[in-house]
Amino acid sequence: MTRSLRVEFLPTDLVDGVAPETQVHDISLPDSVAGVPEILENPHVDFPGTWSLVGGDGVARYQRVERIAETSETVAG
Repeated sequence: MTRSLRVEFLPTDLVDGVAPETQVHDISLPDSVAGVPEILENPHVDFPGTWSLVGGDGVARYQRVERIAETSETVAG
């Protein structure tokens, strides 16, 4: 079984010196993951890689971690 979590992905790239707007998406997590995970790997097709929780009010806010994930599977830790 899975559950849905609404997350905000902070922009990682500048376009013409300006950061694009943050994007909010619902992601699926296994029911075995309690609460809001500190780390997400490949949480959304448009946001590959490893993401770290940096806060949020009502919506969990994540920022990309520089390392590259070793698989394309979604992992929450």
